[in-house]
Amino acid sequence: MKSIIHPTNDHKSVSWSVILGTMFLLGPMIGCQGLVPFEDSVPLVGKHQPADIPAPLGFELDDESWSYLKFQHAPLPMRTVEVIYWGDRPVEELTNWYLDQMPIHGWEHISGTVDLGEQQLRYRKGAEYAEVLIKRTPDEQGHHYVTRLIVRIGVES
Repeated sequence: MKSIIHPTNDHKSVSWSVILGTMFLLGPMIGCQGLVPFEDSVPLVGKHQPADIPAPLGFELDDESWSYLKFQHAPLPMRTVEVIYWGDRPVEELTNWYLDQMPIHGWEHISGTVDLGEQQLRYRKGAEYAEVLIKRTPDEQGHHYVTRLIVRIGVES
């Protein structure tokens, strides 16, 4: 029985093995290119309120809030969001409110931690995560304390 590639064969058999090996390694990368259409860059969206993130009554959306919404409705979303709210309610009250409200919007509670009076809640929905940070902080004039909420959404890695 004669082998297809033999050490005594000429350089053609070595070339074919290099070509086939390269195709094997690059095949998945070449095949995936057709799954995601080429697009221009997606701009950041200012003050975007995601429909699946509840906001407590009486809290104002901060101008520094932003969203990057590329492929947000695709099977593999690339939604990245940071919304910031200001209001005046106790941290514990808002923690309980988010524990009740997030599951209504499809988020599964994963964990919660308290660090120096700041509450952090973590949720998951499909391939995305959401973090809710709640803390009391002085207002801009430093006269009163207010509650600051930061909600971040990203893709699990």
